[in-house]
Amino acid sequence: MGWHSVRDRYRVTVNPLLTERRIELAILVLVLLLTLQLLYGGSRLARLSMPKVVLPAADSLRVSHTQSQHRITMEQRNEIRDRPLLWAARRPFVAPVPVEAPVVKSAEPSPFNGFKLIGLFGTGDAAGIIVSLKGKAQRLRREEELGGWKLESVGVNEAVFSSGSQQNTLILQPASMASADKAINP
Repeated sequence: MGWHSVRDRYRVTVNPLLTERRIELAILVLVLLLTLQLLYGGSRLARLSMPKVVLPAADSLRVSHTQSQHRITMEQRNEIRDRPLLWAARRPFVAPVPVEAPVVKSAEPSPFNGFKLIGLFGTGDAAGIIVSLKGKAQRLRREEELGGWKLESVGVNEAVFSSGSQQNTLILQPASMASADKAINP
């Protein structure tokens, strides 16, 4: 009775019922396949055994005594530490020591002629000026020297230089339109 009723259920020839029955049959086949796959996977998982534990060999746990017979001096240690591994010569790079020319301070500074204040930059401790000396423009920060004159302070439109007991002030002159036009269109 059971098998015949199932078989008759899926032998329907009327079109609306035929489509519904075929979808139902496809779902039943997929559920059956999923159930079989779960049963097969579960049985394989149940048959698996744990791998055997392999203990390390006794001699691999023993630490050998490897201290050398002679001692390394501190100089040799430093040489080994400083030796670059990937350089061909395997010697450390020693930067050449710059040799500074002896500074000769004259009692009388060079005259303050030829200095021209071109611009100002920065604020506070980072303030500096752009000055022209003999046609060459240079940037100077506070406490730097140029031509024997040290830049002492930078104001809103001025810079104060000193050399020994002498002091000179440069004032920033506003550029005229003619000179600005000449600078843009030479």
